[in-house]
Amino acid sequence: MDPGKYMLLTWVLILLVTTSISQDSYKVPVPYYGDESDSSYNENVWRSVVEKKYEAEGYDGWYNNRANPDWGAVDTPMRRRLPHAYSDGVYLPSGDDRPNPIKISQALMNGSTGYPSLRGRTAFLVFFGQQVVEEILDAQRPGCPPEYFNIDVPKGHPDLDKDSHGEIRIPFLRSRYDQRNTGFSPNNPREQLNEITPWIDGGLMYGIGKTWADALRIFKAGKLASTTDYKDSDEKYNKKDFPAVNNIRLPMANPPPPRDHYLKNVNRFFRLGNPRGNENPFLLTFGIFWYRFHNHVAQRISNVLFAAYQDADVKKKFNIKTEYSREDFDKHYDEIIFNEARKWVIATHQKVVVYDWLPSWLGTYEDGSVFNLPTYNGYNPNVHPQIMHVFQSAAMRFGHTLVPPGVFRRKLKKDSSQQCEFITNSDHTKDAGKEAIRTCNSYWNPQEPIEEYDIDQFILGMTSQITEREDTIITPDLRGFVFGGLDFSRRDLMAVNIQRGRDHGLPDYNTARKEFGLEPAESWADLSPNCNNETLIDGRKCDDTDFEVDDPCRMIVCLKEVYDGDLSKLDIWPGGLAETSADGPGSLFRTIIADQFARIRDGDRFWYENKLNGLFTDEQRVAINDTTLRHIILEITDIEEDELAGNPFFYLDTETKCNRIVGRARSEGYNISPGFNCTNSTTCQEIDQELRNENPNITDALVRRYADCDNTQLLAVDPCPRGTVNGSDINIVSPCTKLRTFDYFTGSEAPYILTFAAVGLFIILMIVLLLVTANINQSKIAEQRKAGRAESRRKSTDLSLHDVSEWQGQKEGERDIKVRMDIRKKSLLIFLPGQARPTRTIDCKRTDRLYAKESVDKARNFLLIRIPNEYDLVLKFDGPREKNAFLQSIKEFCEQTGITQRSAMLSQKELLAEAITKARRQHTLDKFFRIVFKHAFRIDDDGDMEALSDEDANAVINCELTIDEFADALSLKPSAMFVKNMFELIDKDKNGLVSFREFLDMIVIFAKGSGSDKAKLLFDMYDVRGSGQLSKEEFSTMLRSLMELANTSVEDSQIQEVIDSMFREAGMATKQTLTFDDFNKLLRDYKEQLDHANLNFIGMEPNQQPQAGGNQEMSRAKTVINARRENAPTRARKTVLKAYGEDRITRRQTHVEVKLKPRQAPARDRTMIAKKFTEFANYMENYRLHVFWVTLYALLSVAIFLERAYYFSVEREHAALRRICGYGVSITRGAASGMMWTYSTLLLTMCRNLITVLRETVLNRFIPFDSAIWFHKYVAYWALFFTVVHIIGHSFNFYHISTQTPGDLTCLFRNFYRPTHVLPKFHYWCWGTITGVTGVVLTLIIIVMFVFAQQYARRNVFRGFWLSHQMFYLVFILMILHGAGILVQAPIFWTFLIAPLTMFVLDKLISLSRNKTEIAITKAELLPSAVTGLTFKRPAGFEYKSGQWVRIACLDLGADEYHPFTLTSAPHEDFLSLHIRAVGPWTMNIREAVDPSKSSLLLQPIAWD
Repeated sequence: MDPGKYMLLTWVLILLVTTSISQDSYKVPVPYYGDESDSSYNENVWRSVVEKKYEAEGYDGWYNNRANPDWGAVDTPMRRRLPHAYSDGVYLPSGDDRPNPIKISQALMNGSTGYPSLRGRTAFLVFFGQQVVEEILDAQRPGCPPEYFNIDVPKGHPDLDKDSHGEIRIPFLRSRYDQRNTGFSPNNPREQLNEITPWIDGGLMYGIGKTWADALRIFKAGKLASTTDYKDSDEKYNKKDFPAVNNIRLPMANPPPPRDHYLKNVNRFFRLGNPRGNENPFLLTFGIFWYRFHNHVAQRISNVLFAAYQDADVKKKFNIKTEYSREDFDKHYDEIIFNEARKWVIATHQKVVVYDWLPSWLGTYEDGSVFNLPTYNGYNPNVHPQIMHVFQSAAMRFGHTLVPPGVFRRKLKKDSSQQCEFITNSDHTKDAGKEAIRTCNSYWNPQEPIEEYDIDQFILGMTSQITEREDTIITPDLRGFVFGGLDFSRRDLMAVNIQRGRDHGLPDYNTARKEFGLEPAESWADLSPNCNNETLIDGRKCDDTDFEVDDPCRMIVCLKEVYDGDLSKLDIWPGGLAETSADGPGSLFRTIIADQFARIRDGDRFWYENKLNGLFTDEQRVAINDTTLRHIILEITDIEEDELAGNPFFYLDTETKCNRIVGRARSEGYNISPGFNCTNSTTCQEIDQELRNENPNITDALVRRYADCDNTQLLAVDPCPRGTVNGSDINIVSPCTKLRTFDYFTGSEAPYILTFAAVGLFIILMIVLLLVTANINQSKIAEQRKAGRAESRRKSTDLSLHDVSEWQGQKEGERDIKVRMDIRKKSLLIFLPGQARPTRTIDCKRTDRLYAKESVDKARNFLLIRIPNEYDLVLKFDGPREKNAFLQSIKEFCEQTGITQRSAMLSQKELLAEAITKARRQHTLDKFFRIVFKHAFRIDDDGDMEALSDEDANAVINCELTIDEFADALSLKPSAMFVKNMFELIDKDKNGLVSFREFLDMIVIFAKGSGSDKAKLLFDMYDVRGSGQLSKEEFSTMLRSLMELANTSVEDSQIQEVIDSMFREAGMATKQTLTFDDFNKLLRDYKEQLDHANLNFIGMEPNQQPQAGGNQEMSRAKTVINARRENAPTRARKTVLKAYGEDRITRRQTHVEVKLKPRQAPARDRTMIAKKFTEFANYMENYRLHVFWVTLYALLSVAIFLERAYYFSVEREHAALRRICGYGVSITRGAASGMMWTYSTLLLTMCRNLITVLRETVLNRFIPFDSAIWFHKYVAYWALFFTVVHIIGHSFNFYHISTQTPGDLTCLFRNFYRPTHVLPKFHYWCWGTITGVTGVVLTLIIIVMFVFAQQYARRNVFRGFWLSHQMFYLVFILMILHGAGILVQAPIFWTFLIAPLTMFVLDKLISLSRNKTEIAITKAELLPSAVTGLTFKRPAGFEYKSGQWVRIACLDLGADEYHPFTLTSAPHEDFLSLHIRAVGPWTMNIREAVDPSKSSLLLQPIAWD
């Protein structure tokens, strides 16, 4: 068919439909449901809107293509039409050998602005194009983790490096890509994502998800929410129809406005479907425009639908029975109306974009014709609609050359006294007096100029304003002053375009031309149609003076210089831009853009022209085609028809428009006479007449369309032409604000310093609190003791008895004692309160002198009493009066006993340092016994003797033992008969002391003597008269002492029976005395035992010792074995083993001789090393199980630490947090895992019931369960170590995190919400997140627990220790919450915790299930060394095992304070006993409470668990 006739029929059809729709020349033809005058119109409306069944288009693009559901879906990879050129073939950016992008931008795109479009394109066309891009493409979000591909700024750049630093970079983040499926190999390179659908499906208006769309709706009459729908909306919007304000915090894009350079609240924006719709006021204008159009269409649909609902015939036909008011109707049918309006809006948008805007964008020729897409031939499911990389990164960015540096606003005619009045800016827009809104200063402040007036003024201004010329020059508002982040507020968008192409792996310019079937450029002159002669650029240089600044040939020469003349390296973006001509984009970009939109259209199953989707009828499609953007503008704004140009996309005068009409008519086959000439005075009537004269068959409608007449019969051109904006004219626009940077740590300094300083101060505070509390407790105890002593003195009638405090040493502290001078016994007697028998007797019979040394400073309340061969008695008095009274008593004691008293005055420090305390005396005795045992037994000392100093050696040799010390060495009581007899026997000089030689001789007998020697020793011990004979009574005494030595109780009758039996068997029944020979004969059956008796002493296990029952008569005796104590040989053996180790003891065969000899320094060094090695070897032998488990636990702890550290150092090397924090995150993650491990295993050491059971099993041979408490401390210190490392590591990590951009942090910490206008400072991470807050609280709790867990705290502030350790429940709760924030990784604490926690809970349940009972105290003893012995009646049925612990609470001291103690009674005994050492407030209080002198708790109940 002839093209002209085909077009004629088309116009006739459109004319008929248009005429039937409305006689109003500018009323929007949609929505269309037929002729409103038709009687069946209401029925058609109800059927089309309510009853019609069709598949509505989705929001996210899925299943648009049924065969390939993900084609065109949101967040799917873009299409790679060109071969990728990644540097490594997989993901590294291309163009590593190409020039700096900023240099390219300066060479090609730098020039003067203000040149008008050669084809009269308007700013309205340009910014409409931006909203088209926002409809089909969004690939701006950076990847996560962030990958920086920064752009180096050339030194001295006029905008970005004015100070010539030379080290400035524009931050550039690489795009998001499909991490799951791409970027693994050259066959599967990295593919970036399009986060929205490529369809023209209303994403711009409604968003790409149902949830987002619902957030925009009011759910009434199908409308989108308006500011007038909310009472709490800003008053400035209430009188205008704007979208609802974003007070629900939709995640709109919200960078900092570069003009203001600070973050603003996202609630200042309007709710739009496009998250970036508030970028600038021009883009926002279109967002509001489509919002109003939707509500306009929805209102029309609601009106006609309600009218149909009220029609009785409709109700009858469709069986409608429910009655609704108008308000209820709009709510009930809201979803139907909304979807119907959405369908019409999307279809209208599709038509306007593809058939109105796109042709004008792709090519507008001098004759007025445009570049059209191929004819639509229906839906093609084989067409992939996804956006191409080259379209996103290069071709569609062609519009940047058209962007003006500012936009005018024009008043409505009704608001102005003038025909064309343009608005001068006010203070509201921060640039008062300027004539245009500056593009660069309006970024992210779009609401300011719009809320001042409305969008109508912007529409009029943009349609009146010609845009920038079609060339390679880019306005500075984009090339150098486009928005950035706070850290770099301005960027060069042209450099970013080039860098983005390289980021996406785009190849070079000629490769792109070849792939799209175009001839490659053979020379640089082939690039630009404005400089297509090689002679114009050959041999020329960029800085030639004969070049005009804006000469296109100069720019090609500059571009050539930047690329060093290598055309093969030319990037697509500058190469394609260089092709730009007056017609529009060059062949490459035009081909790419046309191909993209054709695929979007042809591959869309929901395209409005697709007759198979059932969305529209033929008549409705005609109505859509008949709808123009001008129709919509006039319908939804207050703009009148004579205020708006016929085509808002073009700025035309009468002559130009006339020429375009004539050219269009000729191109479509209509005749125009050659003599018809267009001028600025050509009228619509003249064109009308020419068309009719030359084309007799043309219709009136077609004539009107070509002539495009208005009511004045003039051509409908822009009634208010304004021209373009010169960005350098400061009278028209304000200058762009300059580049500003920002240190993201700003504002974090004080919180950072204060937080960590507070933690340090908290540690000090806790220590001070501990010391103060301990001092208070000690003061209270001292006051109580002082009061007790005063009370005791007041009540005492014995004037020789003095109540004082004894200072026992720095570690041992003080205790209350009573001192009596016994003149008759010539002794000082030391009593503990409440005891009738002295706890210590200082025998002065062996000395003739006594030293009394007083302290002379401070309170002058210390006195040291020294007696030779005794450790000192250091007394502390309540005051001078008590001390003077005591000194007077000492003086009288010395005078009456003939002892010389020697006095001295010392400072308290010197006095205490000089004092020979029991501990110091014991240290000397330890050396004494070590040397004795060394010579008595064959013990290799590895230099022990040689290591002794002369002073120590003399002290040992001259040391003499009292009977108390002698008994203590044998672990016996001084009153034991064996001890007394043995002491008297070996005390050869009868001075009441045993010297080194005397003690050694006795030990040697046991070490190497024969059975006869030992029998002789026993005989002599009990031959108290020295007669050489033992009477039966003395023999009986010997047996009793031996039974006592063996801890065996035998009745007198049994002893006598045994003696009589032994005498009868030996044939000595009639003898009353025994000679030594008789004694040997009597013990003949025990000869072998006596021969090996030394083995019992030096190392035999108890089960290897000779049993007392070896003798038949003895075995027949009825004995009661007391299992509460070990026998003396076993205790002696342990004493030796503790000092040396069993492997070092052998039988000595040589004579014993002790010598002192000089030592050489080198030998001393060697012997010291040998000594230390031996000590180490002995320690390892004695504690080998402990060492094994401690080492194993340490290795496991270190392994757990290293595993996480390795993972984050190596396997997560390129992860974002690792790149930000460096190895700090490796250390903290390793320490975190170590904390999880150690704190979890701490629970196992607290399973007391389990440990009690396991210690009785075979496992106790391999695991030292008795050391559970020590191991608990060991694990706790590991936990403390990892905690400290974790905290220190985070002190660095928090600094690094606080210096990062908000975008990077949003990526890294997706689970942490923060408002976009709030910078995540240090105090946010530390005090505003669950991870931070719980971390701080955990730190403080752990500080409290560990400070009060020290030995000093347990002794002095036990309640603080007990209460702080109850906080361990909080520790585990907070650790779970700490990890629940998922700051770095998914929680893994449960993997460590679940097993120990289960066991701990079960163990706790066992404890709770046990009966708690109250048992009365039946006996209380105040024993030496501040030990309190408590005896209780054993409850019926109470079974326990040896070494089992119980928890007790003294009800009078606190019913909720339970303390664990080990039972000291044997399981077979009918009573229970505890021995509690008074080392802390509670144990001291319990000791005071059971003091027999007070007896307040005797027979009172103690709670047992």
